[in-house]
Amino acid sequence: MSKIERIPISTLIRTFFRELAFVFKIAPRQTIQLTIVQLLIGIIPPAELYLGARIIDILVHGSTNSVWSQQLIWFIIASLVLLGLQRVVFLLSDSMTEALKGDLMLAVTDRIHRMTVSLDLPTLEKPSVHTLLTYLKDQRWRPQQMTWILFQSIGNIAASISYIVLAAKFSPWFTLLFVIAVIPSVAISVWAIYIGMNISWGKAGIMKKVWYLESLFRRTQTLVELMIHHVGTYFADRYHASYAEVVRKEKEIEQKRLFASLVANICTFSVYIFVYVSVVQSVVLQEISIGQFTLYIGAFVGLERFMVSQAWQIAQLFEHTNYLNSFRTLEKLQPIIVDRPDAEQLSSIESLELDHVSYAYPETTIAALKDISFSIKKGERLAIVGENGAGKSTLVKILMRLYEPTSGTVLVNGKDYRAYTLESLRKQIGVTFQDVEQYSLTVKENIGVGELARIDDLVAIQLAAERSGIHQKITGLSNTYETMLGHETGEGGTELSGGEWQKIALARSLIKDASLLILDEPTAALDARSEYQFFQELFKKTREQSVIVISHRFSSVRVADRIVVLKSGRVEEEGTHEDLVGRKGLYAELYELQTKEIE
Repeated sequence: MSKIERIPISTLIRTFFRELAFVFKIAPRQTIQLTIVQLLIGIIPPAELYLGARIIDILVHGSTNSVWSQQLIWFIIASLVLLGLQRVVFLLSDSMTEALKGDLMLAVTDRIHRMTVSLDLPTLEKPSVHTLLTYLKDQRWRPQQMTWILFQSIGNIAASISYIVLAAKFSPWFTLLFVIAVIPSVAISVWAIYIGMNISWGKAGIMKKVWYLESLFRRTQTLVELMIHHVGTYFADRYHASYAEVVRKEKEIEQKRLFASLVANICTFSVYIFVYVSVVQSVVLQEISIGQFTLYIGAFVGLERFMVSQAWQIAQLFEHTNYLNSFRTLEKLQPIIVDRPDAEQLSSIESLELDHVSYAYPETTIAALKDISFSIKKGERLAIVGENGAGKSTLVKILMRLYEPTSGTVLVNGKDYRAYTLESLRKQIGVTFQDVEQYSLTVKENIGVGELARIDDLVAIQLAAERSGIHQKITGLSNTYETMLGHETGEGGTELSGGEWQKIALARSLIKDASLLILDEPTAALDARSEYQFFQELFKKTREQSVIVISHRFSSVRVADRIVVLKSGRVEEEGTHEDLVGRKGLYAELYELQTKEIE
């Protein structure tokens, strides 16, 4: 999807009413109240105009009679009451709108989040889907703006009808001419909005880059890199150039809107000039009174203002509804990796086997994994080693069924792993990645999110921390397991080292009591000697679990029962440490090179 597609009006109307129902569901009481308030906002100005005209006529005719007639007093009282009521409803309108704005922003953002996590990795990695999500997030203010415009339209329509009734008393034909003059305004406004939508879609692509560059200045680790290499100014310039392009596109949108607004006003103002001269002529010919002159001129002025405003609002509703239709596009997306209708629950992984598994990323010709075959049984410790780019991380995603093999099969307990539900399969696999997620939460929560059912089970959390080797560190913190980590959500958070964060992440995996534990470069922040000791301790503490260790360090996994060596996506060698060293192959060569780090 490279640009905003032309969507049929019928589709937009359906989308509009569907989203209107969504708004009403979020805040039914506020929706009803705002409707009433906007009706009053629309009706009061024409009523004030009518009363003002009657007061003027009474005052003019009262120059030779008693001015303070009962009729005049009642008109003045009614006018003042309406003026006071108008101020109250404006205040109510602003207050209700602000309250509804927060509810809508929360609902829209929550909707994006929930629809995003309902998809799978292959779908989310599509560039078009990524751009769609960026567009929805960048423009998420639109639903609340649409809602405000909708309520304003209620007031505008009420005011326009009232002014039409007043203006028609002078000339139904002039009134009709005014209404007809608004039609070009609507067409030009819709054209400008459509052009602006395509510019906004283009802006979404740039915003992906802007958000990425902005994130570089928020992450401490990245800031250290920028300082060390003296490239902070370079990336600041890149951010400035990218955001300047966003600003340029926003200015382009505003220029289109200004042009449309000018054309719309010229159309209606031309009719207004003709009407104004006609009303003045009627006063000169004494066909109408001064009060009626005020009434009719005010009616046509109000009609012009509200009709032009309504024309632009119709165009804006088209724009916002088109955005809302993008939600429909997102809702239509379905994950590729789903449960089979007859999928079973997996209670334990007794064995896992890869049978000639290959995988190629979409739109690539070179496979990341090629004819991979190996197996692991319950309680076994398997190490998968290989240099960077050998396909190790892709293999982890295959095992987790984040990706599915292009060819070949993954067997769990002798069955194709697609025979089991995704939830039960992933529940039996605990994974710790190299780039661990550092949640700005308490220590307890950081570990507990690995198994939400145990997030308040301090005993289980402490046991997982002991098994990962981080318990002693935690007990030395100011509030032990209630200590806040990180500074992302507030001040006072404690920072951990890279190795300590990896142990927190490992505890997050261990709390699941999964059958299979996969560690993807879990000790990248440790030196080779510490890593070796880490694995010795880990294997002692996970005797009841099968363990797969993914690493590019050959020297630290020699305590594994078996080692699989990957090279360019293929299994190069397989065996025990002693067997592989004795073969004098790739493993022996790289092992000899890497063990020098320890010496």
